[in-house]
This record gives sequence, structure tokens and C-alpha cells, in this order.
Amino acid sequence: MEENSVVYSLGVGVQPENYMYTNYFEAIDGDPEKIRVVDDTPDEGAWISPIGLTAGRHVLPQFVPTKLRRGGPGIKRQPLLDVNRWEGGAPLVPQVFKDILEELEPDVHQFFPMEYFENETKIGEGYLFITGNRLDTLHDTLCEPGRDDQGFLIRAKKPEITKIVFSLSKINGHHAWNEMFIRRPGLRVSQVFGDALRAKNLSGVNYHSYRAV
Repeated sequence: MEENSVVYSLGVGVQPENYMYTNYFEAIDGDPEKIRVVDDTPDEGAWISPIGLTAGRHVLPQFVPTKLRRGGPGIKRQPLLDVNRWEGGAPLVPQVFKDILEELEPDVHQFFPMEYFENETKIGEGYLFITGNRLDTLHDTLCEPGRDDQGFLIRAKKPEITKIVFSLSKINGHHAWNEMFIRRPGLRVSQVFGDALRAKNLSGVNYHSYRAV
């Protein structure tokens, strides 16, 4: 990444404006309530839920489903998106997402193969994506209003005047991560990875860019 680059925050499962109703996914097999992170040892960042899928920690595989049923309007009314959203905001991503990220950052993240069904009919496939990086990449001095004594981003009373700036030296070659000092979970990605995804014109994902220096 070059100086004065950007970091993207990805929104997943973002439905187009012409989708009138919400679609959702329910597990056909597995047992989502029993999924646990491999290591929920606390660190200095935001609380790590033992059942969290977006903490930046790997999860144990034995209860992860392999099949999900899509609820809500059928695909004839609201086509299946390329990038979807499951429990707790966990991304459901297509093969191309996996291929690009694995080339940039091999053997870091978890991709659990998933088949999608509408009633009993298979309508697609992809992966449950679990981020394998939990990082502090916030810039120490350029965020506004700043960072508190524990390192967390301080949110302004008016959200529109909060300025989030990331540190390229802290990112240090990582391409997808959970930011440990922002209390709201979310997927952050490098400009290299984000630009590669944008070039694929995937549906169901949006990109919010932040300065990185």
C-alpha cells in the first residue's frame, strides 16, 4: 500500500434499493448456538464473545453448518446476492473473494464451504468467512476526537465529525482484519484487496473508505 492510501470498511449483505423485504439465512445442519472461538482469551481490545464470529479469532469447526436456507422473498423476486450476511454480521462470500484473499494472505483466514437453499432447492454456494486477524491499526494521533486512555476510538457526539485514520505501518501487509479498538464490529480490508473486489462488481457489498497514512 502507498502512503496516503485508504482502508475500506466493508458492509456485507447490503440489499439493493429495489429489494422491498429482508432476506436472511438459517442453518439446515450444524448447530450455530454451539459454535465457539478457538481462543477467547481477553486482550486489550473490545470484548471477545466466546460465540463471536466477527472478533478476528478462528472458530472451532465441528458445529459450523454446511447448508443454509435463505428466507424472505424468493430469488425470482429478490435474486441471491454475491456477498451475504449471516449470524452476527458474519460474511458469506463467493469463490472469487476467497481466491483473491488467499493469494494476498494465504492460510490466515477461515473459509467454510456453504450451500444455499430456497426451500429444498439449491440456489447457490459460497463460504462462511471468519477473519483471522485481530489488529490495532488505528493511527495513534490523527483520529478525531482521538483515542481514550484504553486506546479505543472516541466517537464524537455528532457522528459526522468523527474522523477515523488508519496507520499503514500497523497494517503492515495485512489485507483483512477486525479492528480491536473500535467497539462496533466490522470488516476492514486493505486498498489492494478492496480495489480487487470492487473490480469484480460483486452485489451485496459496499465500501466505505478511510484515510491511511
